[in-house]
This record gives sequence, structure tokens and C-alpha cells, in this order.
Amino acid sequence: MPSPSFSISPIVEADIPGICALSGAAFEKDRHTLLKAAHPTRPCDHAGGMGGAVKYWLDIPNEKIMHMKAVDDETSEVIAFGVFGLRLSPPQPQPSSVKKPSNSVGQDYVKTDSPDLDGIARLEEHTSSHFADFQKRMMPDGVRCMYIMSMSVHPEHQGRGVGSALMKLGTDRADEEGVFCWVHSSKDGAEFYRKCGFETDDTLEIDLDYWADQMDPKLVPPAGDEKWGTYIFRYMIRQPKPVKGT
Repeated sequence: MPSPSFSISPIVEADIPGICALSGAAFEKDRHTLLKAAHPTRPCDHAGGMGGAVKYWLDIPNEKIMHMKAVDDETSEVIAFGVFGLRLSPPQPQPSSVKKPSNSVGQDYVKTDSPDLDGIARLEEHTSSHFADFQKRMMPDGVRCMYIMSMSVHPEHQGRGVGSALMKLGTDRADEEGVFCWVHSSKDGAEFYRKCGFETDDTLEIDLDYWADQMDPKLVPPAGDEKWGTYIFRYMIRQPKPVKGT
């Protein structure tokens, strides 16, 4: 029996509840997310935080972003979404009177160097700093490229080709523009990106048990597990392919 069909269209504000639910389901078993969610006083709410992310994406000018969602034609449920950042034009020169920001990295990636951070906060600082360093290396001023800001498929709808369809729209655009595309991949997402032509350029390996032990009290693994385990973020790059007929 063929899989039910789906339709792809831009994300709108009405999609926020569906995207939040989808994201929560997609990261329900992600060990890094689970560790942050185990914080005793400031648990990470991955699903809840997506609402603000979507509103942020929708405020970005169209020439700097490409966002889309897949909707099941039978149920009208949002079953996947993808968001690409676009750096397709060289930055315009600014007047000398315009003061550049002291740190061009997004707020989530600014190092605090605070001695009062607990273990989970220091883990967040560690991963965010590593991301920021890679981002600055890959996207210095004037470099044209695309990058995946977020992409998820609901676990119940994986294997239908939904993620590949969303990805193709982005990589086709990258090929047309002749630019590379990069992604900061979760542990479970890396194989999907590899199948889509991305290759690992850098990694960040995290001993989750070390960081869990930095908390007081120590954070215990999910029920039935003895350890949190090792988590690997992969920074992956896809080079542009020639466009047929050009």
C-alpha cells in the first residue's frame, strides 16, 4: 500500500503548535536533550522553545532564509519542516560611522565565562562556543553559502521520503547558486545528512556522564540505563553539484 501523500509549502505562524509537537517527538530520545531536560530547576523544554524559534524565522527577510513544512494530505498534520539560512550575496559595505557589534555571534552562542555556572550551563557554554567557532570559520565576511538552521521529521512519518523532499529543495537551491551547504547535526541526524551528500568536516564528542556528575545532586540516567553515554555532534558540509543544462 503506497504511503499517503504530502504537500510542501512555506511555514506560517499557524504552524507553530504542530512544529512544537513534531520537534518534541523528534528529540524525545535524544540523549543530549534528555540530559538538559533533567536539570532540577531549569529543565530544557525543547518542544516549548520551538515557538520562539519559528517566530524568529518568520521575521527574517526572505532573501536570508528558506523555510518549508510538509503536511500530510489526509490528516493536515505537519509531519516535517526544514529551515535553511541563506548567505547568497556579499555583505554591503557599512559607513565608517556605523559601529560593528562586539560579538557577531547569536545570543545563544555568547560565552559568559561566569564561575557561577552549574554543570549543565557549562556544557551549554562548551557546545555553543564550539558551534560559534565553527560558524565563524565557515562563514567569514563575504563567503556565500547556505546552512541548515533546523530540520526534523516526525518519527511516525520517517521513511516516507519527506525529509529527502525537503532537503532536495534546499540543495537544489544551493546547486543553482553554486554554494556549499553546512549543518550542525545531532547524533541521530548524521546518517540522514550523509545520505543527502554531506560529509563530516568536524566533530564534538561529549561525555554526558562527566557533565551529569558536575551537577549537585548528580543527574541519573533515564530509567533502565546505567550511563548517559557519549554524544557526538557532527559538522557536515555538502559541496555544490553541477546543474544540468548549464
